[in-house]
Amino acid sequence: MKIFRALFSSFISFHCFFTIQAQVEIKLPDYFGPPLDIPLQLSGSFGELRTNHFHGGLDLRTGGVEGKRVLAAADGYVARINISPYGYGKALYIQHPNGFMTVYAHLQRFSPAIEQYVRQEQYKRESFEVDIYPQPGVLTVKKGELIALSGNTGSSGGPHLHFEIRDQGGERALNPLSFGLQVPDTRHPEITQLLAYAVDDDFLEVKRTVYPVRKLGGGIYKLDRDTILVSPQTGFAVEAFDYQDAASFRNGVYWLEKFIEDVPVYRFVAEGIRFDQTRYLNAHIDYELKYSQGKNVHRLFVLPGNQLDAYPLVINRGLLKIPQDSIIKVRIVVKDIAGNSSELTFWAKGTAGVLPAGVRDRAGLFGFNEDIVIRDESFIFLAESGTFYRPQKISFSTVPLMPGTSSAVVNFGMESVPFHKFATLKLRVDKNHPNASKFVLVNVVGSKRSAITGTLEGEWFTARIRSFGRFSVEPDITPPSITSVNIPANGNMQKVPVIRFRIVDDLSGIKSYRMEIDGKWVLAEFDGKTGLLFFPFEHAASGKKHEINVRVTDAVGNTSEYKTTIFR
Repeated sequence: MKIFRALFSSFISFHCFFTIQAQVEIKLPDYFGPPLDIPLQLSGSFGELRTNHFHGGLDLRTGGVEGKRVLAAADGYVARINISPYGYGKALYIQHPNGFMTVYAHLQRFSPAIEQYVRQEQYKRESFEVDIYPQPGVLTVKKGELIALSGNTGSSGGPHLHFEIRDQGGERALNPLSFGLQVPDTRHPEITQLLAYAVDDDFLEVKRTVYPVRKLGGGIYKLDRDTILVSPQTGFAVEAFDYQDAASFRNGVYWLEKFIEDVPVYRFVAEGIRFDQTRYLNAHIDYELKYSQGKNVHRLFVLPGNQLDAYPLVINRGLLKIPQDSIIKVRIVVKDIAGNSSELTFWAKGTAGVLPAGVRDRAGLFGFNEDIVIRDESFIFLAESGTFYRPQKISFSTVPLMPGTSSAVVNFGMESVPFHKFATLKLRVDKNHPNASKFVLVNVVGSKRSAITGTLEGEWFTARIRSFGRFSVEPDITPPSITSVNIPANGNMQKVPVIRFRIVDDLSGIKSYRMEIDGKWVLAEFDGKTGLLFFPFEHAASGKKHEINVRVTDAVGNTSEYKTTIFR
């Protein structure tokens, strides 16, 4: 054991190891004030593990209600206003003199001056959805000034304020808690599981073993056994969470570090995340575990295709290489940004670790850094270098194009393999199909169907994909549905302040929508998560007759129209 420790120390000192140096951020305490005038409580932390991305800001609680006052965090001017039925919903971007930008998302409405500016632009374009870039000086704000009311717009899962601080250029999200915002936190992070992976030289995980963790108190954790058996090359992962004093929400952790014989070999810090790197989350986590069990764990080793720069220190990509029968100490430390820490210590004993024959077979294995081209009589698959995070085998089965069908079928059956980039899939189709102009690529995973638009060239339909599954091409000939939600049978809406419709499309998705009253466009808002299209009446009821017309078009051009008469 002493010999191995000496060898390990020598390796650390002299071996040419792999290290990533993360960018050091400049922190400006007290420059930014709180964006709410209520005590700050988190329902989501910076760097938290989300679907396909790291959380780029703070989710601030608003007591389960909308309408809380949202304040400018510092002097500046409104540089962008984006309104969408999805994503951030109604969002403001404020540019500050120091070069930083703050973002406020899922808003209910803007302050009167900003609201008037936006409405003018919406009416000018006759569109609820707008992306506006006001000139500097047009909409200036002061620190602490009311700029909006909090809401639940876009893809929000409940009323809250999403708040971001971005660096110069706005391409990197920074941890707002590094800038002096106060969220009381005296609680240790929680470690709930340790995972050990037998990893081969191509970073393919041969075996995953899960070890439950016991909490001893004071941030100290142990395994049920002091020593675990590991393969000659092993990677570790942990499931870990953080909590703040005034809330019970499970939030993400700020800092993860792994030590081998008390020498640090891996460090992850949620200090800043580039937007063009945020999808590397799928390499940072165990994606297969997320897909199969819905569980997020942090890998404490770095896959070869993972270019995320949130790792200030990585030696040997964070892997443990251990001779048979050697025993070494492993320590994992988890911290929050307030300085509270927890740690898990155990010992690992090396074993022979013979790889199964199926794993040793490298036939059909593509390198993660090479272009991939697979041609079959039924399909063509193209993926450029960097689409996958490690060498990847691609298996498939096909059903050729048959008379009476619209396309061939290809089933990759590898839904738990993450894509970083888009790949191109071409499927052979019946070019003479009567509805070929409405073709979409359909991906079926279990009972879930999703559609992707593409282009038809001769007998090939081409689309961009970002996941595997079972693919075919079929025409979308069903128009969207439009349903009245609150129009009474007699049409009398004199006491109803808002008219509502539900609009839904079952395949290619809604591309555009328009509501008119008496032949004129009105500013109807669309909530993508609920499918509600609604218009708050702008004038007092007068008992007059009005003609309502709602028109909705999907991504391939199918259109539905709903006409009715109301009295108001």
